Amino acid sequence: MDNHRNREEIKEAITIGEGFAIRKSKTLGMNYAYYALRFKNINDDFYILRTSGDYSKQLNQLKLFAILLIVFFLILNYSVHFFYKNYIKRDLYNKIDKMKTFLIGGEKLNSTTLKDETWLLQFWNVLNEWQKFNLENINSLNTERKILNTVITSVDSFIGLVNEEGEFIVKNNSLDYLVLKDKCKYLEAIKYIEVVDIIKEGLKTNKDISREIYISAIKEYFIVSIKSLKSEKKFLITIKNISKTKKTIDFQKKFINNVGHELKTPLTNIKGYLIALEDAPEDMKPIFLETVTHNVDKLENIISDFLNISKIENYPSVNLEYFSLKKLKNSILKSLEMTILNKKAKVTFNFQNNLTNIFSDFEKLNLILKNLVENGLLYNKSKTPIIKVSIKENRDTYVFEVEDNGIGIPNNKFDKIFDRFYRVDKARTTNLGGTGLGLSIVKTLVEQMQGEILVLSEENKGSVFIIEIKKQ
Repeated sequence: MDNHRNREEIKEAITIGEGFAIRKSKTLGMNYAYYALRFKNINDDFYILRTSGDYSKQLNQLKLFAILLIVFFLILNYSVHFFYKNYIKRDLYNKIDKMKTFLIGGEKLNSTTLKDETWLLQFWNVLNEWQKFNLENINSLNTERKILNTVITSVDSFIGLVNEEGEFIVKNNSLDYLVLKDKCKYLEAIKYIEVVDIIKEGLKTNKDISREIYISAIKEYFIVSIKSLKSEKKFLITIKNISKTKKTIDFQKKFINNVGHELKTPLTNIKGYLIALEDAPEDMKPIFLETVTHNVDKLENIISDFLNISKIENYPSVNLEYFSLKKLKNSILKSLEMTILNKKAKVTFNFQNNLTNIFSDFEKLNLILKNLVENGLLYNKSKTPIIKVSIKENRDTYVFEVEDNGIGIPNNKFDKIFDRFYRVDKARTTNLGGTGLGLSIVKTLVEQMQGEILVLSEENKGSVFIIEIKKQ
């Protein structure tokens, strides 16, 4: 705050990193000790942490101690003066004369003191060792303090230490959307009552507490822990955001449920029709076998998509290489050969003039275009499905377009078609062979390649998927 900038300890902290001052508080009318520390957060922003404590009691003790010292030193001074005049002065003059003699002669002082003043040398050695030991301890403490300060300020969880009155002795600036950095008391610093209640309970009961909470105002999950340091009469508070972990767990549960549901349907159909084959009339057996084959293909597609998703998430890196567009075209057509024949579809590829090779990730592009072409074939009720794939090159990007004459996508569904397991109309598309994962895979791969995807579609008329990928 501006009105604190001219305080002695703040100026000192800005200049040398830390500052200390003792003065009478104008606000409270009492003597306070102030300590300020400059530190830097993970964003390389500098801050000054300033704390204060009531110093009246200590100051009174110091005054009493000073009076006693004055009396003591007056008596000591009188005694010293007496002995100095009557003995020490004479002896000191003699030693000075002796030292002068040895200095003039070029001899070392230690060699003479070892003979008749060994106590002086021993005292000096003790002082020298004591000073060396203290300097080592100070350096060690400074190093440990710097390490601790770095650790506290670098962690992504909030860490704070409060006293019995609920005032922060120290805290980091993590989770600044949850804890205000310029407030000293936890009741003022912490924004949400859910966290305040747990800390209040910990201070009241003097017990260790660790609890998971959900703050509806910001839609985030946290683990709030408070540990009582009984010997110090202080409390250590930690707050960790676990929203990503919760979302991952929820997603895994949802994913497993969807996997089970998607696998169950074709497996049930296969089992039912295989049982029915035993007693089926001869003219119905080919129909039943065709249904079994269709469900086996669907099961194979589901497993393939699940494996692709697992591979994409576990290996997000982009493997760049030069490859021919002809190779890409042949790979897509070969993988969809049976679907194209069964659908009696027409799949064409159009490359920009003089464009024969590109530098990109072959596997990812192959899977992107294969999924888009396959979707155009599966979700298509035309007698002759037509899929057009075009590839163009701009100055900084490659542009891929996949156009089909399929069932299309309603305008109000555009924001959901890339969700996993989402189908525009489950009643119409469940038996078409898709898993609802194709477009989700496409979008994930496009994002991994730092690209963008655009959809143009009209219901019952077809869709155009336009993908623009930056050149690497």
